[in-house]
Amino acid sequence: MSEYLYISADNHLDTHWCPKNLWQDRLPEKFREVGPKVVEGENGSQWTWEGKLWDKSADGSNSAQFLKPFRDQGVNLPDGALPPADPEILLNHMDQSKVWSSIIFPSVRKWNVSDPELLFAVYRAFNDYAMEINKIDPDRIFLLPALPTKYPEECVRELNRMIEAGAKAVEFPPFDVAQPVYDEVWEPIWARAAEARVPLCIHIGGAADSPLPPYQRGAQIAFLATAPFNLANTWAQLTFCGAFERHPNLKVLFSECRIGWVPFAVQWADRQVKERAPDPSAPLSMLPSQYAARNCGFTFEEDYIGCEMMKQEWCELGDYAIWGSDYPHPQGTWPDVSIPIDKMFEGIDPKIKQRVVWDHAAEMFGINGPN
Repeated sequence: MSEYLYISADNHLDTHWCPKNLWQDRLPEKFREVGPKVVEGENGSQWTWEGKLWDKSADGSNSAQFLKPFRDQGVNLPDGALPPADPEILLNHMDQSKVWSSIIFPSVRKWNVSDPELLFAVYRAFNDYAMEINKIDPDRIFLLPALPTKYPEECVRELNRMIEAGAKAVEFPPFDVAQPVYDEVWEPIWARAAEARVPLCIHIGGAADSPLPPYQRGAQIAFLATAPFNLANTWAQLTFCGAFERHPNLKVLFSECRIGWVPFAVQWADRQVKERAPDPSAPLSMLPSQYAARNCGFTFEEDYIGCEMMKQEWCELGDYAIWGSDYPHPQGTWPDVSIPIDKMFEGIDPKIKQRVVWDHAAEMFGINGPN
């Protein structure tokens, strides 16, 4: 058994790793033909729904290309293995990294499903699957059920259904929202999540129907280079609309956004409170920096600038930051996460390091740790 040192607040179960029978086994019969399934074609195994081809699938003839990054690192996996979706393999990989718990983001938020009824069924089926997986080792595996934020009323229903099913956290995708997150239509979500003490997890990205910019004249690289900052406005809207003021127990995780920008954003937000007239429709009793410390976490994998800033007491970055490995993505830090972590945290107070790599996530998600 490993000596567990870390909690990862940012792992992934991308669509291509999902078992091919995930939706076919769980969708109502009327949706199975048009719903997600894996077919074999000229591009190998591939997901299809609503008559269109989408992401390739690792559960089929394309297995080898998805397993190659693991095998290139000397990880022995059988043909057809689905590491992020196989709890036994996943827990083994977490053990190798000395990671006790993983918060796992699905890719449902990226799906472009045109029929609302089918969309709701797709979310429900995946969320049922997530809860099945979470029950296998509930203090270690946190596969996030996701909320269909295009439809606020359904979003509330699904949040309630997941809370009743025992969910410890859910994903709230902010890019497909029917109304901006400052709108009062979301108040039932903030209230219910706070009441149940179920954190809302928000990941960088974009709307499901918005593809990446073209790989032309640097457009796509520019988009990816600035992606860490695309949650700053969501955080500011949640803060200044008074969501954290009205609901002190509301917890929000902003994931894979890195942390080097956070001290500036928080302090600049504090200046707005001091220099501008208050908004009478959303009175605040605290500074944004105080809400950030009490209600929020911001995750990073490797952010040497952020960790250097963490050494400065005035930044208070140790109050906000939470580490995540980004497993199984190649830009992540698996399998030996200790190499970048030790390098990043050199010269940082061990108490701050402990909070960033363990304590903050444990508090937010109610993680007990090894007995």
